[in-house]
Amino acid sequence: MPRGISSLVLALSLVCVAGCERSGSTRAPVAAQDPTDQLTGELLATLRAGDLEAALGLCNAALAGDLERRGASELAVITATLDWLGAVESLELESEQPVAGGVDRRYLVRFGHGEVGLSVTAVNGKLEGFEFDRGQWQVLVDRAAEAAAGSLRVAEFRYLDAKGQPVEGALDPAKVSYELALEGLEALLREHHVMIAKTVRDAAGNEVYRQTEDDDIRFPQAQSGSGGGRITGHVAVPGPGHYQLELRIRDMVGAQLMTHKESFVIEPQP
Repeated sequence: MPRGISSLVLALSLVCVAGCERSGSTRAPVAAQDPTDQLTGELLATLRAGDLEAALGLCNAALAGDLERRGASELAVITATLDWLGAVESLELESEQPVAGGVDRRYLVRFGHGEVGLSVTAVNGKLEGFEFDRGQWQVLVDRAAEAAAGSLRVAEFRYLDAKGQPVEGALDPAKVSYELALEGLEALLREHHVMIAKTVRDAAGNEVYRQTEDDDIRFPQAQSGSGGGRITGHVAVPGPGHYQLELRIRDMVGAQLMTHKESFVIEPQP
């Protein structure tokens, strides 16, 4: 039960209400709105509008502090996703459970372009936590980003040696380093924010490397105001063979998403 914001919404931890279990799904449409329904609808509307002050007014002090700490760039992703989804068409109650001073509920929220599960905890007339269904929400974030994409691109890519120079000899399977130049990034307060997920597949298509956590990169916008910059990283592979590196690049400010693929070969040692 959410007492915070989902890690896939704003990367915050959730604290569960002790001894609380969800009741079975009722799948009952919400006919008459009570205060918790109204809070939920207002939360979605204010987040979609990008009105942080209004959203904070719906939350208790702890949740409001969480929202403020996460920063405008992450809130912008939520706003862009909800804006792409469109207006709320229905708020369907799936389950609810009383908690001290309030209620914990799970809704199915239907929009013009999709639907997502949403859990909320409301206590004493304020939101104490909310969480979108993680798997569903991530898919919607990606779809919204793809719909908005257009300017983000990889202008240059190269592999690097141990000294950070363009590679001339063999690549090291334990640390395959690279550098890429991105263009078309949006900026907030003259700062870019990029997240990169990295995987590698072998010639048979088997995944041989996946980084547990995405690279979370922030860097200042160039003085010229151009929307780009150079980013370095590395992966590892088990040994000799033909491989394909896949970088899933997300512009957290502009809500843009793209995937870039590059091949490389690890030669057998003589």
